[in-house]
Amino acid sequence: MAELTMGIDLGGTKMAAVVLSKDNDVLSASTVPRPRTADAMLEEPIELARSLISGPVSAVGIGAAGLVRSADGVMVWGPNVEGEEVSFKAHFEASLGLPAFVDNDATLAGLAETRIGAAVGFRHVLMMTLGTGIGGGWMIDGSPYHGRGFAGEIGHMIVDVGGPACTCGQNGCWETFCSGRRLDQMARDLVAAQSGGLTAKLADGATPTGRHLVDAALEGDGDAIARLHEMASWMGLGIANLVAAFDPEIVVVGGGVSRAGDLLLVPARHAMVSVLEGAAHRPETPIVCAELGEQAGAIGAAMFARESM
Repeated sequence: MAELTMGIDLGGTKMAAVVLSKDNDVLSASTVPRPRTADAMLEEPIELARSLISGPVSAVGIGAAGLVRSADGVMVWGPNVEGEEVSFKAHFEASLGLPAFVDNDATLAGLAETRIGAAVGFRHVLMMTLGTGIGGGWMIDGSPYHGRGFAGEIGHMIVDVGGPACTCGQNGCWETFCSGRRLDQMARDLVAAQSGGLTAKLADGATPTGRHLVDAALEGDGDAIARLHEMASWMGLGIANLVAAFDPEIVVVGGGVSRAGDLLLVPARHAMVSVLEGAAHRPETPIVCAELGEQAGAIGAAMFARESM
């Protein structure tokens, strides 16, 4: 059997792929913009995979955002896929002639961080990806946990029934208060309110984004830091609910927003402890940044393919 596996992460803004050795070394990698049409979402990952296959790859793993039925590799619903259910497994196997295995992207990022990243040595792990929305993945006793199939949709926990409308159709979902999308809105509101400041300067006439706000905060801008602390309070609230329910040993935070580092995580830890039942009597639950960066999902997908063979 070939010792190489491929992983593909179909992200919200980009698509990443890696070829992984049996020792978890990344032998080749590529990142391209996310396909913009339903047809392209099926065909462009195949083209990306073919461009990287140069040796005896034994299987391919695919991570996708949304409700993924991992048992048979079907995308039931996803923010990046239009229409009815899509069998990524059948499509990849027919196109590449390789066994294909499919799971939620955040679950696979959690697998990678548990095997070789920030959560090495831990068995019960919550992976939280702070990107456009919030993705979640659970590792229970060292293995991905799916429940009946769709566990991990933590971004759509309702934290305020009267809260803002979410893209899912509900109101007050966690990710409406704590996500890249929310940070973009905070940046726009900040610039509109003060008509200047470092966030506006960094945007340089363009529409302000969360990236500009985080950059301003990292440079010490007090207004930007205050907005991050506001988001951190909601982040800590949601994590406290999850810790109360599942009691993970560690929470790993990845995704683009995690670039804020301790400016976000330190106040989030304080917020979590302030509302967590029995916090003074519980073991500490660390909240840490992911270590594998943009490739975490693709690396996890390649690992998942190998472990599923």
